[in-house]
Amino acid sequence: MRKMKLLFAAFVIGFCANVANAQEEEISDENLRRYALLMETVDAMKSEISVSLNSMIKNQDGMTGKRFSELSKGEGEAATEFETKFMETIEEMKKERIDAIKQVNQILATKMLPDGGKAYKAIKSAIKSDDAVKARYEAILANVQATGEGA
Repeated sequence: MRKMKLLFAAFVIGFCANVANAQEEEISDENLRRYALLMETVDAMKSEISVSLNSMIKNQDGMTGKRFSELSKGEGEAATEFETKFMETIEEMKKERIDAIKQVNQILATKMLPDGGKAYKAIKSAIKSDDAVKARYEAILANVQATGEGA
């Protein structure tokens, strides 16, 4: 009976080790590279929102960066009708672009990674919870960024 328990315990430990190895193998360097490319694309799109927003503020007569900041935070003088409309326009632009980024992210995740959304979620989760995977990802991301800067 005792031998049976020991054999069962050994089996369970071996099975768990195989599952852990299988999970680590699922997240290959190639999949991490693809994920890094995906994230770089999304980050570039996000930064474009700020560029567009700053350009709209700069080019709008009667609006300054300081006033925009006050209005965004709900500080300073009450908003004029013009300022209210401008803020609505800005918020609408941001919402449209954020929605577009979400769609692009979803499309890229399903097209660039095997098993689509499952692989994306697995990689994202592993990066948050597994320091070894996170370190591999950060090294690959740095390489992707360096390669992108040289292009």
